[in-house]
Amino acid sequence: MTLTSAASPLASKTRGGALDALRFVAALFVVVFHFGDTAPIPLQSMHGFLGRGYLATDFFLILSGFVLAKAYGAGVASGKVSLARFWLKRLARCYPTHIITLAMLVVMVLVAGAVGIQATNEGRFDLAGLPAQILLLHAFGLGGGHWNIPSWTISTLLICYAFFPMLWRAMLRINSVWISLGLAVAIIIGSNALSLALLGQQQFSLPYQWCMFRAAPLFLAGLALARAVQTGRWTGGAARIVGFGGGAVLLVNAWMVGPDLVNVLAICAIIIGCGASPVTKPIPGAEWGAKVSFCLFMVHTITGGVWFDVVEPLAARLHPAIESVAWEAWAMWFGALVFTVIASDLYNRVIDEPIQQWIGRKWFARPAISRPDPRPAAEQNA
Repeated sequence: MTLTSAASPLASKTRGGALDALRFVAALFVVVFHFGDTAPIPLQSMHGFLGRGYLATDFFLILSGFVLAKAYGAGVASGKVSLARFWLKRLARCYPTHIITLAMLVVMVLVAGAVGIQATNEGRFDLAGLPAQILLLHAFGLGGGHWNIPSWTISTLLICYAFFPMLWRAMLRINSVWISLGLAVAIIIGSNALSLALLGQQQFSLPYQWCMFRAAPLFLAGLALARAVQTGRWTGGAARIVGFGGGAVLLVNAWMVGPDLVNVLAICAIIIGCGASPVTKPIPGAEWGAKVSFCLFMVHTITGGVWFDVVEPLAARLHPAIESVAWEAWAMWFGALVFTVIASDLYNRVIDEPIQQWIGRKWFARPAISRPDPRPAAEQNA
């Protein structure tokens, strides 16, 4: 395995690589985790790791720092991308989806209440909690995970994004792959130890009121991992060894329901391995999975409510035996996952992508620069 301090670019910008595929897998695991208690047999009782879906969110937090460094690091370092433009682009990417999803959820809850349908989690959809959701005040401890649960990640990451240019310029002072890797490990171990000492709980599963303390170190670790990839001359073999090695550790530790610290460090190894490997041949469906993953993460609260509070009770009325026959009950539960993936794909195609394209044209399209014709006037008029 060859690792040196000779600077090299981050991984190929070609889409459809392993990281794109992993985004979809992680988003789907979050959905499985949140739907787990509604399964015919609660998933956590079947295997302890199925109750650790929060690790998929931690993966996204680390990956967010890593990918931003890849996409915007050079522009930020050169000054071509201003802080205001960068932050507004990130806000435009996240906030419209958040507010549209929240509006759809509010309408769904109001309509359900009007027709007498009660939500599975009674008391969760309190109208008094809407202002904190709309203003994304989670990172300040002023709003919890009520209404659309995943929205807390947007709140915390928007603050991380505001500090990204400063943090990345600081990372650029590190010119050693080993120092970058050591910094990432130190951040993860140190922040977890501090969380255990002060809050009595591991950092990786902190509740919503501590979401900033949970997200910021993982985002910073993602930046350090990006710098490790950038400063090291990673061969394809070295990247695969690190990536597959991290995957093997994660699988074994998950099976043994081992410490989350080991899981998170293994996730870091997977991100390095995938990020350091150039995408020579896109994985079929990976690019689609990456596009759908954000919508899958954001809208499954809606699809879960529709399925478990409307579709499943209706199916039970039409076919009372569905809840007593094991395979039918499991088929119904897996139907919720299929329904969520399909709905997320439609949401991405019909709502998210068109809105992002419109915003890109209206707000961020650079005007064409009119350049003078260098030819003599006689030639211009010929």
